[in-house]
Amino acid sequence: MPGIAIIDGQSGAGKTTLIERLLESNKSRAIQVSRCLVKPGLRQWKQEYASESGKPGAHDKDLRRCLDAGAILATVLTHDPERIDLEDLLLEAADGFDEWDEWLVEAENAEYSRARCSVYVLRPLPESASLVEEIERVVDRLPLADYLRYTCGLLPEEHIETDDEEILEEIDLDVFPDALGEKLVEAGVELSEPEKNRLTTLVKEGVPVWSKQPELRADCSRLLAAEVVVVNLHDERELPRADATRAQILKLYGNWPLRYQIPFRSRVTRPGVYLANLRDPSDSQLQKALAQIKRKLRQR
Repeated sequence: MPGIAIIDGQSGAGKTTLIERLLESNKSRAIQVSRCLVKPGLRQWKQEYASESGKPGAHDKDLRRCLDAGAILATVLTHDPERIDLEDLLLEAADGFDEWDEWLVEAENAEYSRARCSVYVLRPLPESASLVEEIERVVDRLPLADYLRYTCGLLPEEHIETDDEEILEEIDLDVFPDALGEKLVEAGVELSEPEKNRLTTLVKEGVPVWSKQPELRADCSRLLAAEVVVVNLHDERELPRADATRAQILKLYGNWPLRYQIPFRSRVTRPGVYLANLRDPSDSQLQKALAQIKRKLRQR
């Protein structure tokens, strides 16, 4: 099986350009390039060759660039991750192609365990932007009966000693909102129609429990899977932002207590982080990034 590198990153950050640079610096190797697309509902994964797809769109155009840069084959892989995950997809797609030395796969990396190298490409973060953000989400829903019992004290005293199942059995969810509405009217509180609808929703779905937890920025959500991170800067004026981005990345990788709070899991301990202009083949940081990727690809 060929050595596999997963190339992931922000949309438009320069993933295809990085692949071109790898191909141009590696012409002695037999390298295939694939772009992996997710399509929910697809019954069976499929593979199309760039030259045969008949689609002059963005995917075919980018893969033609890879062929021009030296790839022996360029394909589009399409799959439904609910039916086949990335690992199994690549194992099946690679079956019978032992002549490849290396395989560069542009895909969303969920820490694909069989890849010899995982790469993430991003642009410098905006000034003062944080790589990790506090996101407030609904983490649970508490049945309204429990909420009223323990928080508001609105249920009758005889329910105090009963368990939750008995409480729910004794409450008729179809009439409970109206009954509660009547109690509120008696107390001088009259609900509008939208408020009654909201109350019905709370009875059926429960009271939302909100919590704030740290998460990676949406455009960097899979960053922690990467062993090689390339911050693609277009000119020297972006260097201060790129330096600040690298500092945040290295700090995050070293902060295991924070990493355990982030939903995305990864075993990568410390990446190589490079600030490179991918448009410049002679960029020294780019050359170092390419060297690390190639070393990992050739590990046996």
